Amino acid sequence: MAAAIAKRFGLRGGAVRPRRFTCLFAVIAIALAGTAYGAAPIRPNPESLERATPELIKRLRAEPYDYFRFVNRSWIARVCDDFGRDLEGLPVIRLHGDAHVEQFALTRDAWGLDDFDDSARGPAVVDIVRFLGSVDLVARRRSWQQERDRLFDRFVEGYKRGLLEPDHLPPPPDIVGRLRTAAPATRAALLAWGESKMQPLADASMKAVAGGMEAFAQIMLRERPDLEPEYFRVVRAGSIQRGVGSAVIPKIMIRVRGPSDDPADDELLESKKIGDLAGLSCLNTPMVNPTLRIIDGSKQLGRLRHNILAAGPELIVPEVMARGERLQDWWIRSLDPSYSQIRLTDLRSVGDLAAISYDAGVQLGAGRLHDRTVLLSTYDRKRLLGATGKLEKRYRQEATKLVDDLLHGWRELGRR
Repeated sequence: MAAAIAKRFGLRGGAVRPRRFTCLFAVIAIALAGTAYGAAPIRPNPESLERATPELIKRLRAEPYDYFRFVNRSWIARVCDDFGRDLEGLPVIRLHGDAHVEQFALTRDAWGLDDFDDSARGPAVVDIVRFLGSVDLVARRRSWQQERDRLFDRFVEGYKRGLLEPDHLPPPPDIVGRLRTAAPATRAALLAWGESKMQPLADASMKAVAGGMEAFAQIMLRERPDLEPEYFRVVRAGSIQRGVGSAVIPKIMIRVRGPSDDPADDELLESKKIGDLAGLSCLNTPMVNPTLRIIDGSKQLGRLRHNILAAGPELIVPEVMARGERLQDWWIRSLDPSYSQIRLTDLRSVGDLAAISYDAGVQLGAGRLHDRTVLLSTYDRKRLLGATGKLEKRYRQEATKLVDDLLHGWRELGRR
């Protein structure tokens, strides 16, 4: 250790006398804690990394923000550990679970954080640190580091506003208007895109998809009596590979008949297998109907509304069981032709990032309790505001520290 420190600080080995410099080395060693000598890199879940395609690995090595999206499970585990002593004083709330800048999405009539694949119940710091970490990383990538504290301020201001005024809806950020007019989408274009992404399924898999859709239809038709039974008749289906954080999770794209026999009004559905959140100490996930956590997250926190959104029912479908799957481990949603997610390249200025940060803060702060219908009471909101306020300095610092550790892990992957 002494030799390494001497080398780092340009000291010649012969000039270092251990007894004289013992204190100096101790001070330097402490100063280096959290850097290359003491940092704990945030690494991907090994099983996820094993399932990643070579193309995805290349993408992760090339862009640290993609790496950030890929390691959410490891990130949450670190937050749970670092705030472990403080969690007893924090109310359990509905979490987004993976709140970050590129989860901000829009349609022709709504905007806000979407993609609730990792939604669960837990302490507010999980969402707060995750979003602040994404802001910090974006600021570094765009050379806006000097604005980081102001960007953090905007998110925190929004979060507090959402807590105190849950019905408050800010006007859409300017970036939303720009993206809405940049490339207006059509259903025909969406269907063509969906077809281009589908990879052929084996006959047994297609039978499982057809059987699964019949089971999903039973659920949806009870909730949506306005739909005809033939609405969910499968026209075409195929496996797909897309996304970053959920890239290794099985997904199937399904084109269904829709409201009529006219192919122009077919509906495009995406079916996903639920991700594994087991073992994350500060999250509460249901053992029964596990996909309901995603549906609850979307309905309780989300602003975007999907025409079709359903959790897999606990029904025995022989074709699905034959493939070693359970339908209740899958969920399904429709895709909107006007839907798009913000990418870092869409951000023209610090102002764009500040507006998204404030809006996302409002949305997360206005969230509900784990009960599906009851809003947080005024007392609970003030309690949450006080509890998170006491931790404000820590979660700001923690977000930046975790980004340091994340970049350490990213550089490690690049050297492999």
